[in-house]
Amino acid sequence: MYYVAPEKLQRKGEDFHSDMYSLGGTLYHALTGHVPFEGTVEEVVSAQVHTPLTPPNQVATDITELTSNALVRAMAKHPSERFETYDEFAMALEAARSHLLVGHLRKAEEDGHGDPNKGWWRL
Repeated sequence: MYYVAPEKLQRKGEDFHSDMYSLGGTLYHALTGHVPFEGTVEEVVSAQVHTPLTPPNQVATDITELTSNALVRAMAKHPSERFETYDEFAMALEAARSHLLVGHLRKAEEDGHGDPNKGWWRL
């Protein structure tokens, strides 16, 4: 119930975008520790269809903006606003991860703890 796509609840056509929404909801819960929408069954169903998603980085401040943006897009109310493919979704998440790792590497180097001759895997 917590990860059901709006179009499924409205009994409209479903495709892989509905599953992408559910995957986004699962990742949202895993990263924030909270389901995307809380309440009674009726409240959650209504929220899935009508209530804007609270971006995950507003729920858990350690989530990067790029990661948050990817999850918000995967959970867009309208399927046409979601990623066009799973590969596109995966690339957005990988780009967010890469951006985070580069930031950690740069910070370590600035703090004098990093060795510019080592890769990110040896922080």
